[in-house]
Amino acid sequence: MSLINLEQYSVKQNRAISRVLDTLDRIDQRTGVHYSNKRSHERKDFRGVVWISLPDSDAADDQESTTIKVWARSISQSGLSFIYPFPIYRNNILVGVPVQGSQVTWFRSEIVRQKEIEEEQFFEFGVRFLGKVTA
Repeated sequence: MSLINLEQYSVKQNRAISRVLDTLDRIDQRTGVHYSNKRSHERKDFRGVVWISLPDSDAADDQESTTIKVWARSISQSGLSFIYPFPIYRNNILVGVPVQGSQVTWFRSEIVRQKEIEEEQFFEFGVRFLGKVTA
């Protein structure tokens, strides 16, 4: 699967990023009361770049992977939400979250929701963290 990094987004895609994030935030504000009591961990607003890595399933070991940067918009102890201009045809991915300075913490993760934002030609992904990656 060929992925593009956010530095490779088109001018149109770059202009759409803040509109998509703002739209999703407004939807969350309207539906937040309904879903907040169903969540196991409180969501925190987070607009920043995270890393997504898709291990190459054809490789003999898991050392081969494609890693890209994407925009995230909310995070909790159990997962996060990110946007990307194309569908991702994998359930299991790795997510790298920046913690201190240039340090990144990686999590084994599962895509549990993929929703198309048609008018902006983007997808929103809901990811559940399955566990921290240890070296």
